Amino acid sequence: MPGVGTLIDMSGIIAGGATALAFGRLFSEQMKNMMMTVCGLSIFVIGITGIMQGMLTVTGGAISVKGSIPLLISLVAGAAIGEALGIEKKINQLGAFMQKQVKQDDGEGFANGFVKATMVVGIGAMAVMGPITEGLYGDHSMLFAKAAIDFVIIMVLTVPYGKGCLFASVPVGVLQGGMTLIACQAKALLTDAALASLTTTGSIMIMCLGINLIWNKEIRVANMLPMVIIGVALSYVPGL
Repeated sequence: MPGVGTLIDMSGIIAGGATALAFGRLFSEQMKNMMMTVCGLSIFVIGITGIMQGMLTVTGGAISVKGSIPLLISLVAGAAIGEALGIEKKINQLGAFMQKQVKQDDGEGFANGFVKATMVVGIGAMAVMGPITEGLYGDHSMLFAKAAIDFVIIMVLTVPYGKGCLFASVPVGVLQGGMTLIACQAKALLTDAALASLTTTGSIMIMCLGINLIWNKEIRVANMLPMVIIGVALSYVPGL
């Protein structure tokens, strides 16, 4: 049944956060920092792997790169649009609103945890390909695997960023559930090129988030969201 994989994934996110809230006080500050660095490194590697899957092809033993020009266009145009719209600022405002609703008083901690966790588990190759595979073929296996990964990631993120990370299950449910429904209704419209673009652009965002976590950078990853839509649109343009 469509949507089962996303429900399992949401459960994994909540369980990971709850585990950290219950036992996170046992971790020293040094251990927390190391866990965040390792988590960032893992996310960075996942992003790089997704980019390679989306762009590299092997023909006759030779490796070739595809989609460089549309990727560049989508990156530049998408980032410009995202900055103009202030998407990340609006997501932070959503986190602040949710903080008020649950009557927490963590300063910016709740919003930061919500945004970081959402960007880690809500964007990327598996977050895109999992719902699409489920909608197109009824195959839940990718989302089941993602649930296990998200359990670990949210458990690590919740230690320093708090209970806002658990609420990442909400946008994940909406985004992945909506994507599954769209895939069910638009099976004939998703070409191989469109899928490759989704994988590549989503993985670039994951890689950037990994950079933020490893080197404490402030790349506004959420402002890059429009590049996913632009990349898919360009995949239908002949000759690109």
